Amino acid sequence: MPESPLHQLERALSADDLPKVEALLAAHPGLLNAPRRCPVLLAARSVATAERLLSLGAQLEPVSQWWAGGMGTLRTDSSVGRLLVERGARLTVHAAAGLGLLEPLAQMLDATPALIDAKGMDSCTPLHFARTVETAQLLLSRGARIDARDEDHSSTPAQWLIGDAPEVARFLLAQGASPDIFLAAALGDRTLAESLLKADPGCVAQRIGRPPAFPPLGQGRGGTIYQWTLAFNSYPHQIALMKGHPALFDLLYERSGLSIRLIVSCLLGRRSEAEALAAAHPGLVASLAPEEHELVARYCWETNLNVEAVRLMLDVGFPLAHPERSHGYTPLHNAAWAGSADLVDLLLERGHPVDIEDPAYHATPLGYALHDCLVEKRHPEGDFVHVVAALLEAGSPWEALDYPLGDSAIDEVFRARLHTRVDGAALLGDEAAMLRLLQEEPGPDALAKALAGAAKGGHVELCRRLLELGAPVDAVAGRSQLTPLMYAASASAGPVVALLLQRGASVAVKNRNGSTVLHLAVANDPDLETVRLLLDAGAGIHVDSPNAFGHTPAKLAEKAGRQDLVELLRSFPGRDGK
Repeated sequence: MPESPLHQLERALSADDLPKVEALLAAHPGLLNAPRRCPVLLAARSVATAERLLSLGAQLEPVSQWWAGGMGTLRTDSSVGRLLVERGARLTVHAAAGLGLLEPLAQMLDATPALIDAKGMDSCTPLHFARTVETAQLLLSRGARIDARDEDHSSTPAQWLIGDAPEVARFLLAQGASPDIFLAAALGDRTLAESLLKADPGCVAQRIGRPPAFPPLGQGRGGTIYQWTLAFNSYPHQIALMKGHPALFDLLYERSGLSIRLIVSCLLGRRSEAEALAAAHPGLVASLAPEEHELVARYCWETNLNVEAVRLMLDVGFPLAHPERSHGYTPLHNAAWAGSADLVDLLLERGHPVDIEDPAYHATPLGYALHDCLVEKRHPEGDFVHVVAALLEAGSPWEALDYPLGDSAIDEVFRARLHTRVDGAALLGDEAAMLRLLQEEPGPDALAKALAGAAKGGHVELCRRLLELGAPVDAVAGRSQLTPLMYAASASAGPVVALLLQRGASVAVKNRNGSTVLHLAVANDPDLETVRLLLDAGAGIHVDSPNAFGHTPAKLAEKAGRQDLVELLRSFPGRDGK
């Protein structure tokens, strides 16, 4: 899918590609100070880029607000941060600690000693953001709690700093901070690792994202900070290799039991080791705890996308569709969400079911692919056209009445299949295909689907023909449980709306979200005549009626900036029985 200008700007800033940054801002000037999670200035990776952004009009107040709690400071280059302070960005104790501004930090603590425990973002203390040893020394000398834990991730300063400032984490350990096997692995500290293994041999089996010690997202609020400072769903063995400590990996592997050796070998793609262990111990995979079987799903999720690890786990016998417990997503849900064609193809090849719905949103993997591609857009690099086509080819449930979805390439995948559904053929206005399908599937349900499709497609004569054949005028169809009138009004198909109203269609029916036809018409940028038809038919009593989300037609019109529509709704004499 095409990458949005915002994502392009973020990548250009991350690469410190100043010409690209300037070109994007010239084409999209609104991005410079657009409301967003992190100000553009804080994404600058050099003083030159920051100065250029300031010269273009980047504002400093959002910087002061964003890094006030410390989080933004941790992700800002210190030289850039110092420049922004010089230009007028306001400091807090957390920002001063994060930027290593010792003099201002000392002055703040002199004036207000209690700031040593001040709660910043996630209720972190200033020590959580000490990115230099000198800063950590100053804070400890003023009474900072070396093992203070934040409230979102329940993690210590050393755990927060191991990724960006390992030398500070090492210093804190030397000063008495509580150690753990992941700190030892990341630092390559064999002596520390051996002492931890001697005290608790089981620590080698700990995993980032496995409760209770290092919980995942969704358990214990944000889950352990190691998910971001080290790596999601990883064992200490993986961290040791990732940080360039193969000798420590060997020690950890040697001290591991058969189960952990098998799992780690799978996750690292060490096929010969994994297959040898599985062959020598046939019941080993089945004996793993359910939370270890979750690893197939977790390595299909966006934080760990790893087709070879998943392939190897499946090859040695991990269950194919085992969901991860935090949210109930299956491997296919996760792979589809990321638009990962390789993973989706692998899972489908192995027979992963396509019709499983997750427990929270009651959506299939196809629904996850479509939501990310069309709404969230978290994976512009994803091959969603391939993923959607593969899921449909594998038999995924789908709704013809969802077409068009709003992306031309995705719509083309669905369009090629619309002629196979009675509602799809009617939506396209293909009367011959529709009648053939009605002969194969006679009855009121098929007629109702066909009328809904013809209404959404705006095919007034086809709607007339279906009504003559006995199609029920107010039958609901599709996942959203809409009437033909709702489909027609949503598409601003005025002639179809008029026909359906003439045939007795109700304006009072509500869909599964409590929305009436007037809600749906107003929400889809209608022409005034279509809305007037509905108001004249009695829909005016719903102008101020809230749906399940608290939205009224009047509020929806205001939110859309349709002043002409707002005035029409306000002027109608039937609103609320007035």
